[in-house]
Amino acid sequence: MGSFAGGRFADQNAARTLIVGAIGVAASLLVLYLVGTIAVLVALALVAFGLFAMGMVPSMQYRVVSLAGPGGQLASSLPASAANVGIALGSYAGGVAIGTFTASSTVITGLIIAVISIPVAWATSFLKPPVTANATEPAAATA
Repeated sequence: MGSFAGGRFADQNAARTLIVGAIGVAASLLVLYLVGTIAVLVALALVAFGLFAMGMVPSMQYRVVSLAGPGGQLASSLPASAANVGIALGSYAGGVAIGTFTASSTVITGLIIAVISIPVAWATSFLKPPVTANATEPAAATA
């Protein structure tokens, strides 16, 4: 469901979808931390978290490929690689948080990472695809 909705929003404005998704993930984690003892609200917060997180996947893929220009095929592997690095680093940060503090500190750790991602998503919205030379120019030059 999140990827389907994210794909529709990515078609309209992928950069904005990444910003809204990052804000949604952060808000979902904040709600999860605040209502962590009420099972129904935890379930709703996790559903929202999943929708926002998975909703960003098509936008991230679209942005990377479109910003890569002619290197789009090679760049299409980058989002999956970045996600795997994020999973590893997030797991490490969560392990440190739970080992040092309490189980609920993992949510705060995720919230801090999500809040940091908001200005990063905003900053990347200013990136523009490279300008490629027109394919007909070399042919015109030889004529």
